[in-house]
Amino acid sequence: MSIPVIDISPFLSSDRAKLSPEALQTVESLYDACTTWGFFQITGHNISPTVVSDLETYTKDFFALPLEEKLALHVRNGGVAWRGYMPFEGERTHGKLDAKEGLYVGPDHPSDHPLTGMPLHGANQFPDTALPLMRHAILSYLDAIVDLGKSLTDAFSLALGLEREKLRDVWLTPEPVSIMRCFRYSVPEVNSSAEANSTNDAKVNEQGIGEHTDFGYLTILKQETEGLQVYSKDHGWVPVPVIKDAFVCNVGDMFDMLTNGRFKSVPHRVVLRPGSPARLSWPFFFDFSWNAPMRRLHLPHPHGELNLPQELTEEEKEEARVRWTGTTFKDVGGEWWQYLAKKVMKVFPDLKLPDFENNVAPSSRFAIAVPTGN
Repeated sequence: MSIPVIDISPFLSSDRAKLSPEALQTVESLYDACTTWGFFQITGHNISPTVVSDLETYTKDFFALPLEEKLALHVRNGGVAWRGYMPFEGERTHGKLDAKEGLYVGPDHPSDHPLTGMPLHGANQFPDTALPLMRHAILSYLDAIVDLGKSLTDAFSLALGLEREKLRDVWLTPEPVSIMRCFRYSVPEVNSSAEANSTNDAKVNEQGIGEHTDFGYLTILKQETEGLQVYSKDHGWVPVPVIKDAFVCNVGDMFDMLTNGRFKSVPHRVVLRPGSPARLSWPFFFDFSWNAPMRRLHLPHPHGELNLPQELTEEEKEEARVRWTGTTFKDVGGEWWQYLAKKVMKVFPDLKLPDFENNVAPSSRFAIAVPTGN
């Protein structure tokens, strides 16, 4: 049992004016995956294997650099741009240290970009002297994965009964806010003691990243080794296998909310088994444009009615409390930057941004506090 695997090549290659039967089946498969699992893997995405291979190679080369060279690129240097090196155990999930180090990258925004200085906008930090070709390799991958995110957005729009480019126009114009985290997880060493040989998972598992849901719209993950697990109400924690040339995609909290809960944002985690290979992964967080309106969609119901917000069940209220600190579907409003700013201000408490509505709430996850340099 695992999450669905979907070949999206029929959708990407189909005539835009009239989808082929195979493309329509792809759209239906994406809908089914998002409304049940909230997770799926995609193949047939047309991203060059060379682009992906270069990403993997330069990420490994980066993590092999001496610690002092990586620390010179510390994420705190970039302030709210949130780009640079995050040291091992530099982040927590719900109070517990994550056993990983990371390099955070995103589109390179020049100093005259209208949003430079705002959260997740700014210049990258790369080891240009030690790895002069890394910058080009990473940015080429980001360009390709952004295009993939836009294509998936078109498919989601059709799956929800909307015009093909409706969500792209409303949510991603003029440009999506995005960031990628290159992670290397430190796998615990095997201990031959009786305690280490216990069959109790609590004693043999190590937290790579603790249980959480993602904050925004869509996550597109490249993973090289296993460890990711997705929670299913029917099956418990389900491992996500590594499939060559595939990407793992999942619905974020806000995408869940904007579809009135039709698309599901579900908990997931990374578990590290002692003695297993070191885990590398590249989660790409593909989010709404800075000023995108956060309004719930009035969606055509499968049976013809509008899928309007309904009263939440007690279970759904608890899920909302855990994910969004007590908010519900009825609390959505404003623009994306307001939610993003509230989340970033949990990390940058001295950040000064315009006021925004009191009803917007951040993710309940917490990362290290990093000075803004102001």
